[in-house]
Amino acid sequence: MSRENQSIRRSRSREMFRSLSGFVLLLLMVVITAVSCSFAESFLPEMEPAYEVWSIDQSGTESDGTGGLLYIWDGKDIFLNGAKSADPEIIDLAKAAKDANCEAAKKPHMILSNHTTPKSSHAILANVGSGDTFFINIASRSVVGCVNTIGGFNGAGGTGNTHASVGSPDNSMTIVANIGAKGESGFLHKIQTNYTSDNYKLVETLSLDQFSSDLGTSVARPICHEFTADSKFAYVTLAGGGILVIDVGAADGSTAMNVVKVYDAATVPGIGCGVTRLPFNKIMTNGESGAKGGDDFLYTFDASKAAEGIFPNPVQIELPGEDTHGAVTCIDQRGGIFAITSMRVSNDVNFVDLQTNKVVATQSMAASFSPDPKPDVAHIVGNKMFIALRGATPLSAIGSLPNVDRTPGVAVLTISDDCKSFSWDEEDLASMEDLDRMVTLEDGSEASASDPHGLEIILK
Repeated sequence: MSRENQSIRRSRSREMFRSLSGFVLLLLMVVITAVSCSFAESFLPEMEPAYEVWSIDQSGTESDGTGGLLYIWDGKDIFLNGAKSADPEIIDLAKAAKDANCEAAKKPHMILSNHTTPKSSHAILANVGSGDTFFINIASRSVVGCVNTIGGFNGAGGTGNTHASVGSPDNSMTIVANIGAKGESGFLHKIQTNYTSDNYKLVETLSLDQFSSDLGTSVARPICHEFTADSKFAYVTLAGGGILVIDVGAADGSTAMNVVKVYDAATVPGIGCGVTRLPFNKIMTNGESGAKGGDDFLYTFDASKAAEGIFPNPVQIELPGEDTHGAVTCIDQRGGIFAITSMRVSNDVNFVDLQTNKVVATQSMAASFSPDPKPDVAHIVGNKMFIALRGATPLSAIGSLPNVDRTPGVAVLTISDDCKSFSWDEEDLASMEDLDRMVTLEDGSEASASDPHGLEIILK
């Protein structure tokens, strides 16, 4: 072979090698990228399923005190960028009401989702200052229904204090806990719900004053409630202690609500607060001490034989700290179930083993970046616990405890695998501080008027 031919062959070989190397490198980059994406996705446990965090600032946005703000964060944004840097969508609830031809409400307080499948379609918002319940389409973020329960069904009674509105698991109704006027008993209202046609109609009101004697209290003021899984009963907490178990009747009101069990205040002491469904037909409630101090408790009720009229006394667990409020459940690496409670006044978090019914750990949330967080309503997704943190001048429940150092927003705690501790830092606080609306405290200091309370996790 001539030297010229050998040179040509070597040149072609080098070109083929370069082409092949480039192809291999490109293929390797594609594989690495795919593997990297898969690897990253494997470390997104809280992204399964995807979710949004909805939180309510109950301070007014209009000059007459109506309105409020709805903050919505994407869970993926919180995971990838941190809660502090995540960018929320903010909805003015006064404008949203006006767009729906509804009256602007006061103090939007509790927000919960409905139970349509495969995912919730609507959020239910109770406005504790004006007697309204709003129904919000989750996809469009728009108010699609509003029911005012002041006066009640056919004049049966009702005030502006609609503290909580809870949808039934079968989506046929929403029951509204109306605290009542100061020093007086309250009411339960039933709204028939059709989320497909967005038809919401008040059909019944139950006055609770008649049960005060059995409760051992001067008045019966409902705070929160939850349905049993079959949508037949609701467990209702009360401001003076005690629990009412309601046979909720028919969605259209043709069969009325009826109290089938009264747990008196001696059996279930403490200001009634949140209610949660647990596995195995159990219901969990808590009894708080409030801003004045006192004893706090967690209760679990066996509701498995409610249809038979059998209502055992609850398990009572005393909680360290003051003013239990938000409560969620956590499953540890062995499958054990724990309750995690936020103690609003003392800023603690308690971890309760529900197998032994013992408090196994208590940890403070107070930190240099949030010295007086005032943790309130809570939810959990995977190992992330979300808690609404109250504002400098609370508009409900703890209004006697102002503090300019508050950090209104949503805290994102990382819960340990054994459900016995948490971690959080400054990057784990999604702020809801609104410096366009300020208030002046008694000492002359100024702070944001923001006062977060309602919180819900919306699965996408």
